[in-house]
Amino acid sequence: MIKTKENLKPFKTLRTQLKILRGRGLKVPADGKPMRALERIGYYTLINGYKTLFLTRDTKGNVIHPEVFIKESSFDEILALYHFDKELRAILYTALLEYETNLGAELAYRFSESFPDENSYLAIDNFNGTNISSIVGTISSLSNTIKNMASVKKNQQNAIKHYVNKHGHVPLWVLVNFLTFGELNYFYRNCQDNVQVAIAKDFSSHLRREYSKKYATSITPETINAINHLANHFRNAVAHNEITYSKRLSKSPDLRSIKNILSLPVPLSSQAGIFELVMSLKIVLPKKDYLILSKALLKLLDNYKKHFHSVNFNAILQDMNFPLNYKEFLAVTSS
Repeated sequence: MIKTKENLKPFKTLRTQLKILRGRGLKVPADGKPMRALERIGYYTLINGYKTLFLTRDTKGNVIHPEVFIKESSFDEILALYHFDKELRAILYTALLEYETNLGAELAYRFSESFPDENSYLAIDNFNGTNISSIVGTISSLSNTIKNMASVKKNQQNAIKHYVNKHGHVPLWVLVNFLTFGELNYFYRNCQDNVQVAIAKDFSSHLRREYSKKYATSITPETINAINHLANHFRNAVAHNEITYSKRLSKSPDLRSIKNILSLPVPLSSQAGIFELVMSLKIVLPKKDYLILSKALLKLLDNYKKHFHSVNFNAILQDMNFPLNYKEFLAVTSS
């Protein structure tokens, strides 16, 4: 007879799940709202994902086990944090998509300007040569994208398939629209120095043109690479519905150039979070798109302040790496 392994995480009904939460000190209303929330979202996503802020800690800041919720913490607060994070992801996603489009357009133009031949992006000599394995990986991903998009079913049409069938090749300005942000990131990183510099200068020109302030520090390829690293990390997080408000890079790129360009009076964290991402996007987004981002963030923060009572809203700002005077940094001034 086969001996089955004991299930250490057995199935629990929704009522049992709520009973467990009450037993740990969480205030759970009996109006049916918590039950419906668990039905739609799931215990793991909602509770395991967003409970940490509301758990009791010891003098060293470590969560006490077995878990106990802090006094007066409620299910509604956890649910509010979930919705706050969901709305935050949507706001960031729009901004990150805009930067993705801008970066793709810059890559297509400046690379094609330097290497105008057909399929020049598939030639290894047209890249910087410092990291051959990375360059080969980039060329392979470009080739695979063309192959996959060109081989879709007859009744499915796309721009790559059209160019392959009608012209026998795919211009880079068409191809970039089918690349992931990660692929654009590596493409830029592997470009020859003159292409990277030209793109960085373009972003510097955009920044100075859209703001009357004459920025003393120019955007460099190192700045673009740092922003791309940060943007790619959060682009993946928001696209996959990961917990975002408290997400940080364990090892951030050097962000000193971003601090210098914006003349920020505060240091940027070595474990970059939402604040560092937003400041980075301020440099590379068109002014109108950054205004949309900043206004949406300010409205989001103002709307959710009133939803938290057992914890200070500053704790959420801290998890986002936001300074208490964040409004001064999010604002757009022409000076």
